[in-house]
Amino acid sequence: MTTTAQSRRVRLPGWLSMRALIIFVVALVLLYLAPTVLGLGDYLHNIAGLTFMFMAAGLAWNWLGGYVGQISFGHAAMFGTGGFVAARLTISSGLPFWATWLIGGVVAGLYALLWGHPTLRLRGPYFSIATIGVGEATRLVATYWTDFTGGSSGLSLPIGNGPTKFQMYWYGLYLLAAVVVISYWLRRSRIGLGLLAIKEDVEAASDVGVNPTFYQDVVLFLSGTVVGVCGGFYASYQAFIDPLDMFSFERSISFVLIGVIGGIGTILGPAMGAVVYIVIQEFLLASYPQLYLGLYGLLLIFVILFEPLGLSGLLMRVGRRFGIRPSPSAAAGGMSSAAAVPDQPTASVGAGSTDTKDGPR
Repeated sequence: MTTTAQSRRVRLPGWLSMRALIIFVVALVLLYLAPTVLGLGDYLHNIAGLTFMFMAAGLAWNWLGGYVGQISFGHAAMFGTGGFVAARLTISSGLPFWATWLIGGVVAGLYALLWGHPTLRLRGPYFSIATIGVGEATRLVATYWTDFTGGSSGLSLPIGNGPTKFQMYWYGLYLLAAVVVISYWLRRSRIGLGLLAIKEDVEAASDVGVNPTFYQDVVLFLSGTVVGVCGGFYASYQAFIDPLDMFSFERSISFVLIGVIGGIGTILGPAMGAVVYIVIQEFLLASYPQLYLGLYGLLLIFVILFEPLGLSGLLMRVGRRFGIRPSPSAAAGGMSSAAAVPDQPTASVGAGSTDTKDGPR
């Protein structure tokens, strides 16, 4: 009887905990039902869908900047590539909108590999400077490639071929849910241990059997693909895109700000950072168009000086006030930063160990 009962139990993957699964499902259901229960106005409803997209893009950037430690200032290149590929397919092919998003995302991921495979050999500020060059070069090419991007005139998407802004709330939620699952898997799985080892010391990770080139290429492709899908989502949401907006350096900086303000290396952090970004952009841009970037800069300075772990670190401080002390492995669930995880014996990463815990409890 006991054996039969045990065989009927649902066996979860080793990287997934039942508690995390329950929290995820409950949060997803609540967010799905929120518009019908709370009766959000059209403006807040539409902004919520856009916020979900920025949450997903911030989490995708975080895979490279937080998990691997390679800070990219060029993710607008993938965002714009995915957006324009999706827009062109929407105009000329008649494919479903979700298919254009996926194709645009894959093309953006391949483009990320094209420039990222050689560039990822650089570390620290050298990689960051290289990504700035990639982003700006892509913007210039897109601006003068009028046959594809429309140049400075941009592209207008046909009305009625895609979801309405009201429906984009739920599509943004689906996108965010998929990216959260991938983030959790990357952080908790064996791949996550390899990424942390690369972040700490590339040469040491290579010595114990981790292939830095392969791991970084995989993460960059996934990151570029998701950001490209977000670009397609943004194109459908706005119904008009132009290279100056999609490929701008400001767009790349927004992904960095979302991660840093929320907490690099976490799952919950970029989600909170996206909310702060959207609030500042939407509610202050109309009133103070020349000041909102300055506000971002001041906020970034305060975060770096007083709370390097961002809003996630602030939540942990508040939690300690009430006697809540999350374990180091809580980073996998989005409460603490990968930077806060105690050093692990790197030999266990490449020695065939199946332990996916981030640190002692």
